Amino acid sequence: MKIFNLESETHLSSCRKNVFAIVTIFIIILAIYSNTFNASWHFDDEPNITDNHNLHLKELSWQNIKGTFFAHPSEPGKLYRPAACLSFALNYYFGKDNVLGYHIVNISIHFLAAFFLFLFIYHTLNLPLLKARYGPNSYFIALLAATLWTINPIQTQAITYIVQRMASMAGMFYIISMYLYLKGRMATQNPAKIILFLLCAISTLLAFGSKGNAVMLPASLFLYDFLLIQGISKENTKKNLKILLVAAILTLIIGIIYLAFFDTTLSSFFRLYEKRVFTLWERLLTQPRVIIFYISLIFYPVSTRLSLAHDIVISRSLFDPSTTILCIILIIGIVIGSLCISKREPLISFSILFFFLNHIIESSILPLELIFEHRNYIPSMLLFVPIAIGLINAISYFSYKRSMQKIITLSIILVIIGLGHSTFMRNFTWKNEESLWIDSTDKYPDLYRPQHNLAKYYGDINNDKKETAEYEKALGLKLINRKDEKAITYFNLGVIHLLRKEFKKAKGYFLQAMEIDPCCPGAHNNQAIVLAATTRNYEEVYNELQKAIKCQPASMSARSNLGILLVKSGRIDEGIVEIKKALKIAPNNVPTLLRLGYAYMKKGHLGTASIYFKEALEKRNRNIRAFLFLAEIYALGRHEQKALKSLSQFLDTVQDSNLIAFLEDLFEDKSLLTVIPDMDIIVPLLCKAHQQREALSVKNRNFLLNKLKDKAQGKKKGGCPRALPPR
Repeated sequence: MKIFNLESETHLSSCRKNVFAIVTIFIIILAIYSNTFNASWHFDDEPNITDNHNLHLKELSWQNIKGTFFAHPSEPGKLYRPAACLSFALNYYFGKDNVLGYHIVNISIHFLAAFFLFLFIYHTLNLPLLKARYGPNSYFIALLAATLWTINPIQTQAITYIVQRMASMAGMFYIISMYLYLKGRMATQNPAKIILFLLCAISTLLAFGSKGNAVMLPASLFLYDFLLIQGISKENTKKNLKILLVAAILTLIIGIIYLAFFDTTLSSFFRLYEKRVFTLWERLLTQPRVIIFYISLIFYPVSTRLSLAHDIVISRSLFDPSTTILCIILIIGIVIGSLCISKREPLISFSILFFFLNHIIESSILPLELIFEHRNYIPSMLLFVPIAIGLINAISYFSYKRSMQKIITLSIILVIIGLGHSTFMRNFTWKNEESLWIDSTDKYPDLYRPQHNLAKYYGDINNDKKETAEYEKALGLKLINRKDEKAITYFNLGVIHLLRKEFKKAKGYFLQAMEIDPCCPGAHNNQAIVLAATTRNYEEVYNELQKAIKCQPASMSARSNLGILLVKSGRIDEGIVEIKKALKIAPNNVPTLLRLGYAYMKKGHLGTASIYFKEALEKRNRNIRAFLFLAEIYALGRHEQKALKSLSQFLDTVQDSNLIAFLEDLFEDKSLLTVIPDMDIIVPLLCKAHQQREALSVKNRNFLLNKLKDKAQGKKKGGCPRALPPR
């Protein structure tokens, strides 16, 4: 039955149909995502992209590209979503951290996914088993189903949230693979079959390399082939059961090899639950309620129900809460019902089973967080096919009453406009971190994570007052992700007070962080910094730094701090070894370069020391301590003019109004972990350098001269003391 008897559809060429679909989908996507091009970095974007130096390509060499394949944010060197990571690396290569390029790529991925979804649905509807029933209206059904999926507001998390390109990219390659498989199965020529299946295999690998949940693709293809290409029959069922048995055995073998190769055991897997606020059993019980919630979001995606963070009550038993057993029964009923209609309504059955099948990875035993909207990107792809078919049937049913057909058609148009508008408005929430987390705190005021991240945002814009208040508020709120999350809040509060030099408060917060998480990243290192500033006990500081390195062997800061502590305690060679380890972790770290120069200076290797100080100036040409250290080296080598030149550069760099504050900090800094030049050498030289500058303020001159009264001898009235140390 053709809608409104629009026989023109049958007269349109495939090329024109595809062009119209491409243009329609492109215009819709561009319209509803036009306000996202400047949306800022968010949440997991930092560890995965902006702070992940393995993705920061400087040149397009194979070695650098290969490095992006192993850019795991917490375990560098581990293979991690190589296809998605390479795309981020290329974005960085061409545009650094400018978000515009990343958003263009994300939207392009969504466009390609939407178009191939349309192609897949359209060609599926024209399969031999389905063509007689759906063929005449296949174009309308495919375009409507693809459009409804494309514009749904729930997809914004997979598109506007930059790092979730991993989910959308996996979805794009997933649906491309399914389309290529379909075309390969229907091809009549062997060369075409081989090419299409080869491309399908490549696309499948790229889907796997984008995100792990694409691993369900083979199962989806198997089910698709059985239900929609072969058709259900006794003979086909027996044949496919044999294939399924072989696949299960192969999967088991691969699993055993994986466990053996990666030195992974079931006990280590279950240990991943130790830091979760739920057990494996509780997660399994909770996920049916989460999936039903996902379905409600997909079909009722109003802005008040969408959020990056959701407050989900954990199911403690089948009846706590009571909706747990109801959701389990409902899902079992839907799956059984889909299987029961699979022979009569194979397409509708497959579309529903596809949704649940592709939620298995992230909604079963894996110790992941309970709920994220972007997890619906792949599962929801075919969920609108039954809706589109239902609307076609409704229009066909009222073929005798054109007014009803017009009402239904107008309703479809209004729904599309409404969904598109909701998506457009939802994207404003992703404008920046403040708007995103305020949205979440407004919807879930009792939830810890949004409050904590809002505090972090205020810290990033240097609003200490709001940052502290929001962190303290977060400490009293509900955890639904990890038991150790609040350790980060205590740690951040400790950092705030450490920067204020409120060492007692800082120490208390670091201790609370370590009580929750004994290996809280940075806590032991910062505790060492507090101890170094408040005590002369080398042993205490040394012990904290050893704990920091034991918890985080790749901690540049802890190794650098340990190195300078060893240098200042007289163990110079050991200290140099540790500082070099820190420099290997972060080759461009200027404070570490200064520490290495200081260590060689203390060892008496002035030439080597000057190399590191000069390298520090190359990395950061306004590093004022490097000028002072170079002046000290020149003074020790009795090159007064070079020393004065270095100090003149120092004075050019430091604003006159900040000079006193900087020098006072140097005089007062007694920390065991701080490197400062010998001020008995520097101050006389600095005074002499100042005499050559007419712009010196009276306040700064008097400050220097007062310091010289205590630090230098042989001073002449109104002048500077001897600048160079005696032979």
